[in-house]
Amino acid sequence: MNRNERRKLRKDKDLVKELYSIINKYLPKLLDMFDNLTDTRNQSYVTYKMKTICVTRLFSLLCGLTTMTDISSDYFNTDNCIKNLSKICNQNLEELPYWETIQDVFINIKIDELRNIQKYIVKALIRSKMFDKYRFNGCFQLLFDGTGLSNHNYNLNNNCLIRKHRDGKISYYKYVLECKLVVGNIVISLDSEFIENEKMLTDKQKQDCETNAFKRMIERIKKNYPKYKFIITGDGLYATTPIIKLCKKYNWHYIFNLKPDRLKEINEIFEDNVNYKNETTHKCYYLSTNIKYKDIILSAFKYIETKKKRSIIFRYISDLDIKNSNIKEIVSMGRKRWKIENEGFYTQKHRTFNISHLNSRNDTAIKNHYFFIQFAHTIRQLSEQGNLLTKSLKLKIKEVSHFLLDTLTSTISDLNNLETKFQLRFDD
Repeated sequence: MNRNERRKLRKDKDLVKELYSIINKYLPKLLDMFDNLTDTRNQSYVTYKMKTICVTRLFSLLCGLTTMTDISSDYFNTDNCIKNLSKICNQNLEELPYWETIQDVFINIKIDELRNIQKYIVKALIRSKMFDKYRFNGCFQLLFDGTGLSNHNYNLNNNCLIRKHRDGKISYYKYVLECKLVVGNIVISLDSEFIENEKMLTDKQKQDCETNAFKRMIERIKKNYPKYKFIITGDGLYATTPIIKLCKKYNWHYIFNLKPDRLKEINEIFEDNVNYKNETTHKCYYLSTNIKYKDIILSAFKYIETKKKRSIIFRYISDLDIKNSNIKEIVSMGRKRWKIENEGFYTQKHRTFNISHLNSRNDTAIKNHYFFIQFAHTIRQLSEQGNLLTKSLKLKIKEVSHFLLDTLTSTISDLNNLETKFQLRFDD
């Protein structure tokens, strides 16, 4: 398809209406939940409802605007954009809220209230049944990984992680641990936990870390999703006895990377077992079940992939019932861990949302902006990966942002007559 054919295909397509239809059908309570956030402003001086503040921020992110000042720019704050957001917010707007107005509100939004919105989004999508085909033996797969958001030469808000270099210099980092629900080709933020030092530490005190953040996070996940069954997936950092026991405590399964230099005893037993008898007949796959390690029984398996005369070995441990008939599927599940890096962190850092730009120096606002990025990313993925019209346009991720921005700011969308007879359909 050449450029002229693509232009004709995209002509008269209202991507804003499609996006709003998805929100209206699959997340019908979302915008009202924005309106019910705790508002600490003096109501005598309030011009914009909480819904308007939050929707303006959400749609600016959906359009790929990564800084707060972009919201008040001439290319976003247009007459058509004001009219479109007026319909969505159900408030007659003369102007969009100025970026500093939004910032003042984000400083005071309670993080736990945004966690409740995050939980609502996930549960609403699960209850729609459209993700049921991605369950494995009734379980959803969760991916865990941490990532750095930003680094500084000063201790922003006195809670950064600290790294001392050999040359004596000190760097300060903002980190977050993400739990993503993986369904097909998309990853949806199910929980977020910031990795940070609550107070200034002495040299003898240990910093916060990904493992401690994981322990805090899964306790909250169990509370928020008590009836759901999960398969916890993470890299070799998670392949430890305490974390395995936590998974067992909550009746969750796990698939963790098995590194040669960690859990050496398991590695040795596994290699000895498969050299004696490999429990799978598939070429390049190796399996040993019922390995006893301390008071744990698990399976170890690996897959050797050869590309361009180069071999890559993927090793895992798991408590799943692995056998010849399903080992390929379970290896595929183990390899999905890269999706949190690619579809998750890489996209949010480099393609759409620029999560490394903190949008504020206030600690609460930093976290609240991060949560809104997760909301926007989920909605964008539903549109890009599940909506037939959006997929038919054959747009790249950044092109979707440009198309949305152009539609929102230069046309008036028919948002009073939303589509309802459609289904999101995702590729495996």
